[in-house]
Amino acid sequence: MTMYKNFASAHWRKLIAGVAAGILLTGCAMTPNGRGGVMVGLDTAELFGTPVSTFRLRDGTEGTLRKDPQGKYSIKLSQAFRVVPLANAITARVARVENVGERTVVIVETQERGCAYRYAVLAFQGTDVLQWTVGNCKDRPRVELAADAKSLNIDFPNYNRLSRMIYTDNRLLNASVAVPPGVDTRAQPFADDALRATGPAIAAMPGSDGSGRVIPAPPAAAPAPAPAPKSNSRAAGKSRRQVAQETPAAAPARSVPSAPAAAVPAARAADSASRVPAAMSFQTEEIKPVVIDLRK
Repeated sequence: MTMYKNFASAHWRKLIAGVAAGILLTGCAMTPNGRGGVMVGLDTAELFGTPVSTFRLRDGTEGTLRKDPQGKYSIKLSQAFRVVPLANAITARVARVENVGERTVVIVETQERGCAYRYAVLAFQGTDVLQWTVGNCKDRPRVELAADAKSLNIDFPNYNRLSRMIYTDNRLLNASVAVPPGVDTRAQPFADDALRATGPAIAAMPGSDGSGRVIPAPPAAAPAPAPAPKSNSRAAGKSRRQVAQETPAAAPARSVPSAPAAAVPAARAADSASRVPAAMSFQTEEIKPVVIDLRK
């Protein structure tokens, strides 16, 4: 009987130890400390927080955007202990997920205090993460994947040009490019919730993306002025015939020799060519990423 009790006690101790180890493993998280190291602590977002959304990586594993009880957002992969914090975010949502080259690029839309639109661009490959922060605080970007799936364009309106972020080959490049035909940089919003192009007739509504953000609506357009009333010739006291009789005869027009028919299209083409800016190769500037190894 004593041996049975000892065996049962040992079995329960092992079971409790296993459950405790499981809780510790799933409830621990490592976060950067800002000095090149990490801090190990209790993962309150995993134990008590709220999962906002999940996304799937190229290798089939999953990542989760979470919100902890203190309102802080972070991303955690299913096979890693270390998390990717989204510092200063008061709202967050996964806006776009694309496989680009060998990595999965995840664009997370956040809102910060005093900044309506801030974006975290995250490039995942296994437990290796490259992170950039972009945005002008007032517009959603238009995101377009190249036909060969080797690059991703992230376009922000910038007056009469586009501020373009180009993700390719594990790098994020910044350039200023001409506005393509059909793109209206004054459209509000510039892109929809999925970061695709929208028409200028769609108006931005506060909280329309469901993320909880509050954005003032654009001011209403001023009413068009009323058309001026047409003048009445009879009220002026003169008829058209009287006006014609009082107007002196115009001098005969001087005849001008017309240009050859073939010269007109050529002249128009030369004038159109002078209005189109010459083709030029735009320079790019690389934006350095924050490199995170989720295994450490």
